[in-house]
Amino acid sequence: MNLIRIADQKKSELQKERMRSSSENNRGLNSRFFTLRSRLNTALALGFRKDEGGRRWCCTDVETQRHVVRSIDAFLDCISSDTSHHPLVKESLADIVPALGTTLVQKNETAMKVASKVFVRMVNVVPTSVLESLVLDIIHPLSSSLSSSHVPVVISCATALNLILSSLSSKKDKQVWKILEETETIHNIIHHINGSNNNKPAEFFLETISLLSKILFRYPSSRFRVWNDARLMEVLDFLIHEPIFSVKAAVLHLNGAKKLLNFGTQLMVECMDGSNPSYLQLAGFTLAECFVVSEEGRSKMIESYCEPLVKAIINGLKLHSGKLTKDMMSLIKVSCCVSKIICYPGKHHGHFWKLGIESLLLNLLVDDFYIKKLPQQLEELADVARDGLSANFLPAIKPHVWDILGGLAAHCAQDFHANMVKNELHLNFLITCACLGFVDSIRSTRQSCRNVVNESVSRAVVLMIYSPSEYIANKAKSVLSGMLKPNYKEDIKYLLNTLNATSSGVTTVSDNLQLINLISLACYSGLPQYRRYVIKNQGINILLSFIQQLSQNNTNTNTNTNTSLHYCDHNLKMCCYGCEEDWEGEETFMLFGLLGLAELVHHLGDVELTELTRSQIVTQVENICINSCASGPQWYGAYLLTYFRIYGFPSKLGNIIGNVLSDEHTNLRLNLANKEHVNVHGVIVEVRCPSLLPSSTGDLGRKEIRLSAHVSHQALSKLLEYVYSGHLREEGEEVVKRLKTLAKHCNLHSLLEILCRNRPKWRTPVPTFDLTPALRPNACHFSDIVLEAKGNAYDDWTCETCSFSQPHLHAHKAVLCASCEHMRALLNSGMQESHSESIKVDLGWEALVILVNWFYCGKLRPKPKYGCLWNNLNEKEKLDQVIPYVELYCLSDTWLLEDLHEECSRVIGSWLDSVKMAIRIMQIGADCFQWDLVEMAAKFIAPSYHSLRNSGELLLLDEELVDIGTGQNRLWNRNRKRSKDAIGTGPPV
Repeated sequence: MNLIRIADQKKSELQKERMRSSSENNRGLNSRFFTLRSRLNTALALGFRKDEGGRRWCCTDVETQRHVVRSIDAFLDCISSDTSHHPLVKESLADIVPALGTTLVQKNETAMKVASKVFVRMVNVVPTSVLESLVLDIIHPLSSSLSSSHVPVVISCATALNLILSSLSSKKDKQVWKILEETETIHNIIHHINGSNNNKPAEFFLETISLLSKILFRYPSSRFRVWNDARLMEVLDFLIHEPIFSVKAAVLHLNGAKKLLNFGTQLMVECMDGSNPSYLQLAGFTLAECFVVSEEGRSKMIESYCEPLVKAIINGLKLHSGKLTKDMMSLIKVSCCVSKIICYPGKHHGHFWKLGIESLLLNLLVDDFYIKKLPQQLEELADVARDGLSANFLPAIKPHVWDILGGLAAHCAQDFHANMVKNELHLNFLITCACLGFVDSIRSTRQSCRNVVNESVSRAVVLMIYSPSEYIANKAKSVLSGMLKPNYKEDIKYLLNTLNATSSGVTTVSDNLQLINLISLACYSGLPQYRRYVIKNQGINILLSFIQQLSQNNTNTNTNTNTSLHYCDHNLKMCCYGCEEDWEGEETFMLFGLLGLAELVHHLGDVELTELTRSQIVTQVENICINSCASGPQWYGAYLLTYFRIYGFPSKLGNIIGNVLSDEHTNLRLNLANKEHVNVHGVIVEVRCPSLLPSSTGDLGRKEIRLSAHVSHQALSKLLEYVYSGHLREEGEEVVKRLKTLAKHCNLHSLLEILCRNRPKWRTPVPTFDLTPALRPNACHFSDIVLEAKGNAYDDWTCETCSFSQPHLHAHKAVLCASCEHMRALLNSGMQESHSESIKVDLGWEALVILVNWFYCGKLRPKPKYGCLWNNLNEKEKLDQVIPYVELYCLSDTWLLEDLHEECSRVIGSWLDSVKMAIRIMQIGADCFQWDLVEMAAKFIAPSYHSLRNSGELLLLDEELVDIGTGQNRLWNRNRKRSKDAIGTGPPV
């Protein structure tokens, strides 16, 4: 009996423990929850069927479907934020999602309306983290149902998808995109918007356009087809002028700045106005942010709506009293991004100063508490600045503040002074804060060998030190010099030793730290008190070695044409933009290295340099000017060369065209007043220096042009040296003086800047050596040769210059002979071709255009398509794009055009993405005996070689080519086996 009693007691205790555990696990769940869950399970059981893989929900009865959906709706009523993560809720959701999804895709209007609404409710009630495992099962039926013709269903599905995509993890991006493609989501949305009428509710446009916006933002490759839909652009243009703010904001969020330029920037600026709701302001600023990164967009904003744009930005930057909400913070951030328009040249900088930009930046940098206690004595500002910065006020905004301050300093006018500022004390405090942040950056990197401060503050300081405004430059130098004085020797030695060790390969540092060190050394080089110490410690030689190492690394790694030909900003997730030549590009280190070196040489004087150092600097900098892809290094390289009596912008094509300056085949004479004359090539002078020629095109047919009596033969000769080659060499100061006058009258502003040895203006585009304007129909005055493409005449092909129907180009012997030895030999051979007015080139029309453009500018034009521009072409269009480059690849080998041969190889290699294309390339390459091309294509098809052979797709190839494919396949299999063996026999853990 005792044993039975003990057993009963233990059983009772166990039951109590289970009840207690169950009670704790079900905390927050009331009886109503269990009742509704029971009813839900009963309803769901009506549709579940057993299957081989378990069970699936399958029900076609409409009344049953509606009953189940109502049960789901009721169950969602009892889910709260506290209970949503409960295991019982998750278990129920795993049954709810397939039931709702299946009901939705049954295409019954009544059931679809109810199910889609419940889907919206579920996504609203249940956190995304809970639905994450089920998100693909949710997205598929919702996106499939967007093809419905029922407006309420489309609205609900779009609303639910909007909610999901707003918080979806990027881990599932590929899977989600695959579903959206399979269900033709974008096509269905565009179809609904294009087929809409005035009877559609505003909610319909809001949700569908918002969904399209989210998809485009998340998946940039989808934008091409959207922005190239003419009908959609028309509808959006109509909608954006409607008075409904929410719809207008949704359209603006379709951040296709390149296409939405058609809507006009005026409307965008109006939406940015502070009188609008915050969401409409935010939408306007978001679009303006896209305009900022586009040269076309910037120009349109600055030229047409400068003042209202600046006022809107100023209003967006204001900190209002009270708690800073999430919406306010978002608006300030995007306003800061749009404010970066300050970093570009234009007439807008004066408006920012007039409206007190310095006070607004200060309010974003430190708390108002420190601003109110600012002392009038400049010596005491540093203490307040130190306290204010240490408070860590709005840390996410600080980098933007430094960028804007640096942009303002870089683009100040030379005569900028204190009277142009609304609050001089605030500007002085800003400068002090920046200098203090910069000094802290140097100290932290020197002491811990890592950068703990954003590089933006260092950039701001270096731009202030080298500002065109003497007022800002002197203020920054004065403040910074005092702060650096205690430790300047240790700082300079550390910076030089680190750069020297890096260039020697002794040690490596992070890119961020390396950039900070370069900027820091450039700052020290700009301070008179410390510059001599930098020079004394071999600063010039160390910087030169570092630049040489950078140049060598850039040459070795610059093999990807995509980076230079297709622009994609990953922060904004923008694409489909033409590449805009950047001031720094990927050569930021080179830019600041040249800036520091130029400053040291400027104050040292070339007399104190050894002959070897002089020669090394000139050789290295000329190579940088020729090979750099960014304007900044080219400008500072050209500026540095002026100290060695070299003026202009050396380039590869300029060096080539410069060789024909003394060529005997000229067609124009420039007569001087003293009866001297100079023979020139009309085409080169017309493009490079049109001011030397008459303004009337009718006068260009003359063979002689009389110049002003003020033009000397010596100055004209040097000017023509620049016109032909892009740069000139001169030792005499008197000639330089006369050349300045001539360059000014000829509107050669870039040459004048270089001759005056003015420090380069930040973000000013470099003048490129480009003769392609001579190929335009209205500029064929000096054309003396016609190049014909092979093949039959096109029905729709016409020439604006002549009546010849065969596809052809009007070119110039001088340019062709300079750019191509083959053409020079052909035109000077004395044989039939040298006397003929036309020459047939063994190229198709498209390839001929690219070839001639290469001769005239040294670049591939039209630019090859990359990214989404390429991906959205069909297979035939891709093949049509690649064939001209295959033709050029073969021709360039025969004509010994090595650079063009290499460029074509890169383009073909980057475009090779289909078996059919590879097979076609193999055949063409074999026909032209280009075995490298054959091997490239054979390597591509190697992984699928056997399946291709079995399917008969290789029957069109010669046996020799098939053998090459076999060899590449064996090599591929061998390498794959080695890779697997290496993984399998890795080092023991």
